Amino acid sequence: MIKFDKDVLQALKTLEKAGFKSYAAGDCVRNGLSGDAGYDWDIITLAQANDLEKLFPQGTFIGSGRDTLRVDYTFEVEQDGEIYLDGAILDIHVIGSETGLEDYLRAKPFTINAIAENPDRGLIDPCGGREDFRKKLIRTNGSADMIFKKDPIQMMEAVTLATELGFDLSKAVFEGILANWRLLLDSNPDPIRECLERLIVSENAGKGLQTMAECGLMAVIFGEHVSRKMSHTDMKQFNVLCENIHKTHQNRLRRLGLLYTILNKKPGLEAIERLNYPAEDKQHLVDAMNHIIEINFLNEPKKFKRFLSELGKERYMYIHNLAKAQRIVFDYTTLKVESRNYALQEITNGKEPVFVEDLVIDANDIMAAGITDDPKRAEELLFSVLAMVHKNPRNNNREILLKTAKKYSKSKLAEQMRYVSWTR
Repeated sequence: MIKFDKDVLQALKTLEKAGFKSYAAGDCVRNGLSGDAGYDWDIITLAQANDLEKLFPQGTFIGSGRDTLRVDYTFEVEQDGEIYLDGAILDIHVIGSETGLEDYLRAKPFTINAIAENPDRGLIDPCGGREDFRKKLIRTNGSADMIFKKDPIQMMEAVTLATELGFDLSKAVFEGILANWRLLLDSNPDPIRECLERLIVSENAGKGLQTMAECGLMAVIFGEHVSRKMSHTDMKQFNVLCENIHKTHQNRLRRLGLLYTILNKKPGLEAIERLNYPAEDKQHLVDAMNHIIEINFLNEPKKFKRFLSELGKERYMYIHNLAKAQRIVFDYTTLKVESRNYALQEITNGKEPVFVEDLVIDANDIMAAGITDDPKRAEELLFSVLAMVHKNPRNNNREILLKTAKKYSKSKLAEQMRYVSWTR
């Protein structure tokens, strides 16, 4: 028996007391068997829409019809400074007939999702999902080949479920994916990306990535062109990642960065573009491809400050933490990570100017000094004179910076060479 949320339990009792047979069903039961039902619950019931309106007046019908009533029992709680959602969101589905209860379950693609439970009535398990759960096996309700042809995203869902639960794919499911994965190549990338993101944060992410590679789905993630062009070194890096990714923090963006940076820059950027990431996520992943090698060669303070100022602290910290994760996965030396930590600490402790906001002048000062009357050019010069304070914090002086801005306004070459150090 699963552990029921108190509001879900009360909803079931309300329906049963009114004379309507009802069960918690689907994903919430599967998750409950794993020990955590979460806050997203489904109830299937013989009540009708009008009955639900009377029994749950605070609910709202969702979707195009009046066959699902949503009742939100969630609330926010604060723990260790973080805000979490607790309680339950309850979707009550109108089934209509006794046979409809089992039909609803049989329509689920996977047997472990086709289980319903009522604490008083017990389980409904028409497809043997409880036994498959005991065997730790992902099996389909009917022909895997037919299910995947009809709804190709279920191939990604199968591997994701197996990864999240620590289960294996049945032979029929594995072979069904192997035969049909190309159906996903031109599919909507959003649900593919969502499955990948669930998989990548799992404790079993390495096994999940390896399974996707074995059954063809990495070509869906990277694109068939990129996947086919992976070199021997890329494959070796991928295998090491699969073996060791579990050692890293289960951070979604960082683990995605680990996955894409096994590729060279051009194919990596092509693969990132494929899955239509939100703008902020895409920026971080593109930064990873563009700068993950560079960040390990910031061996001079001014180079480090320039890098930090051009990316900003948030984008820098993502790449820095990604490089730390790479060290764990690929057993790199800690020296470069420690060097960057020391450099940032020195800047922080000394309150050294790094960003344009730290300068004692702004673009208006450059224009007021008669160096340029173009606001855009004034901003460019402002960013250029950062090089002076990156070389020496004491150069954050109005006279020095305006003199430098004037010099750069007259000589593009001097501006372009501003970070070059000349030696005898």
